[in-house]
Amino acid sequence: MSRPAITSYHWANNALFYYLLAVLAWAPLPLGSNRDWSTVLLSVLLLCALLGCLVLMLSGHVRTTAALRRAWPALYALIAAQVWVLAQIMSGITVAPDSTRLALLLGLALVAAFVLVLVLVDSRERILRIAQVMVGCAVFQAFFASAMMMSDLEQVPFLDKTFLRSSASGTFVNRNHLAGFLEMNLAIGIGMLVARLHRRPAANWREFTRRMIDTLLSRKFRLRLYLVIMVVALVLTRSRMGNVAFFSSLLVCGTVGMVLQQRVTRNAVLFFISLLLVDLYIVGKWFGVNEVVERLQRTTLATEKRDEVARDSIVMWQDHFWTGTGADSFFDAYVHGGYMSPDSLYYRHAENDYLEIGSGFGFIGFALLGTAVLTSLWQSLQAQRSRSSSLHQGLGLASAMGITSILIHSFTDFNLHIPANSLWFVVLLAFAWVAVVREQQ
Repeated sequence: MSRPAITSYHWANNALFYYLLAVLAWAPLPLGSNRDWSTVLLSVLLLCALLGCLVLMLSGHVRTTAALRRAWPALYALIAAQVWVLAQIMSGITVAPDSTRLALLLGLALVAAFVLVLVLVDSRERILRIAQVMVGCAVFQAFFASAMMMSDLEQVPFLDKTFLRSSASGTFVNRNHLAGFLEMNLAIGIGMLVARLHRRPAANWREFTRRMIDTLLSRKFRLRLYLVIMVVALVLTRSRMGNVAFFSSLLVCGTVGMVLQQRVTRNAVLFFISLLLVDLYIVGKWFGVNEVVERLQRTTLATEKRDEVARDSIVMWQDHFWTGTGADSFFDAYVHGGYMSPDSLYYRHAENDYLEIGSGFGFIGFALLGTAVLTSLWQSLQAQRSRSSSLHQGLGLASAMGITSILIHSFTDFNLHIPANSLWFVVLLAFAWVAVVREQQ
């Protein structure tokens, strides 16, 4: 892949872009920003960035991009969802006003992040830079989680959690949330690596040798190592659905991507086979993939307790189908609202993003958020089909694979209720719209 041309930016534009990257790097560190104070801090940081962006737009140092103009279906749906949450507060629909107000603040911040990516990530070098930072955050999490698991150190200052040596969780409270974080970043890394694949096989052994040497000395090889490190950490999380979601999305999105990008070539096929076989069966075997398989085999309706809370959540949603009980009000509605059945355990979340969002936001809010997700997923597929740029096709694949993986994982977990993971997910939604449009000259 040829070196991207350097785009000239005003210093304030550059400062705002690197400020956004710093916020992304910060978000996963304080327990995935999954505490009230860190959620508020993350929200304020993002809203301040949006305010700065608007000021720079008025002064002419930031311009409206084609991606922002094209993304109006998703953007309007996300804004409408926040208006609906405000209506839940103002009308007294919510059973937990404080939790819903915090959800509104975070929701507005995520809309801000969506807009910032659409506006600031407007060139090849910035696509590469934000992908590099996001993958770098995941590699750090992978090293940190693996080190904590393999050492005798169980408690780390400033993180009010216990690191269980039986599974990797990084700076997240729950191993499943680290798994969700790694799934999205693996998708980004794979998308960037696919963008660097040769479109045609080597003509002779000399060209093949030259390509091999170039690969070993290039960023492509380092990125491939980063993917291995993240897969190792994903296996070490022992997250059943996290591993299933990643490899399922890799298989489905990889196959669809090769067809859409017209890359059903030997290089592309060998690349995806290597990801499945080398990472899953060789690297994973050394680091405990058998334990993940055993957990899956032991999972039955009799041993699994999350089906009870799912059943109760369905009843809750049925009783408040259109309006919901209020965004992020699940705990209050479940425990204090009489929906917790005697045979269920004590849950703060529904262990299913669809049921928790549906019962909290109601069908109105669920439909609005679903519109933003599905329109973005469609654009990620369109980018792979219509764009000639390898980088933009790779970004479309990253978006499609990351979104699909979280959508699969969301059937048994609540990654979208972890602020850092929801921020990453929104960035992947924005990537779809960035990928489908031509960058401004």
